[in-house]
Amino acid sequence: MPLGTAPDSATVLIIGGGVAGVATALHLARAGVDVAVLEADEIACRASGRNDGQLLLGLGEHYNRIHGQFGADRAPLLWDFLQRNHDVMLEELRASGIDVGLKQAGGLRLAETEHEQGELVDAAALLSAEGREHQLLSAADVTARLPLARGFHGGLYLAEEAIVQPAAMVRGLALRARDAGATIAQGCEVRAIEGEAGAFTVELTDGHQITAQVVVHCTASLAPQLDRTGLLARTVFAYRGQIVTTDALPEDLAAQFPDCAMSSNFCYEYFRMHEGRFVLGGMRWSVPGEEVHVTDDGAHHAEISQNLIAYARRHFPALCDVAFPNVWTGVMAGSPDGLPLCGALPGQPGEFALLAFNGYGLSFAYLAGKCLSEMIIDGHSEHEALPMFSPRRFVGQSG
Repeated sequence: MPLGTAPDSATVLIIGGGVAGVATALHLARAGVDVAVLEADEIACRASGRNDGQLLLGLGEHYNRIHGQFGADRAPLLWDFLQRNHDVMLEELRASGIDVGLKQAGGLRLAETEHEQGELVDAAALLSAEGREHQLLSAADVTARLPLARGFHGGLYLAEEAIVQPAAMVRGLALRARDAGATIAQGCEVRAIEGEAGAFTVELTDGHQITAQVVVHCTASLAPQLDRTGLLARTVFAYRGQIVTTDALPEDLAAQFPDCAMSSNFCYEYFRMHEGRFVLGGMRWSVPGEEVHVTDDGAHHAEISQNLIAYARRHFPALCDVAFPNVWTGVMAGSPDGLPLCGALPGQPGEFALLAFNGYGLSFAYLAGKCLSEMIIDGHSEHEALPMFSPRRFVGQSG
């Protein structure tokens, strides 16, 4: 992907070329800010390009649990933020003309147990009370929508959810940012940040130095040492997700799966079709340690692959004789409360963070990048959910 080279200076310097860094750069560039993105490897080469590309509303938890965690006042604000992200990102993708494989056929949350179906009933009641579009499904309804499925007790359908090819999407947004005036530099690994607001010096591992007025950390969990406050090292943790896929299925078999986002077991297992292949991720909970603090995305866990394949064959017997020869992993960043960090780093004026999406970067990052750009330019952004994402909420907490 031919882009630019590292500049000698920038007003805003963003570290990390995933969806968060690229989205922030796009919004800053459109506002006329001199902005550069430094990516250590290639754009979207880590988790932003290694997920299964589901553009979801809500989080992995069903909506009744989001209400339980955040309360009746804040849970709707969180959903509204995700809905707004969804709307403006789809608008951007449609306007871009870039082929990202966008299909908006909705999303299925499937219940593996009667208990989970009961929680989906509770979630649907809350969605109804808030006037949010959804359909509660019985086991028979699931069979009608997904005839090959077995063992699901019902589900919840959200018509607005969509799927994309994630690496193509992030790289397309990077090109849009470049065309708006941003510098996008690959192969630029940062060694250290020195100085203070208005006069930062960012040193690369090759010795090149870049001066900047503002620095933004969009490094997920992979470079906490660059934050001199120590907040990211104490707060953000890595975990590795894993995906297996078939090769292209016979056309008559592939045609029996819908082109929508799908998940079960409180979204811990997630699957979709992509170019005729069945793509399935999850099962990290099934091994000791749940892949937390694992940062090697060049390897995979054989037991997780076995468990994913067993899941596919249990719930979709038509896949019992189909091989799953493809596997990859992606390292995500988590936070203690399951929400991202978006805003100024306390104690370090001029430094900001946008990271730790807990596996839901596509659901948050485009709008969060716009909000962060407003914070940098204007000192504030208006969305009512933003205090929930402030890095300051973790000040005083131990790691």
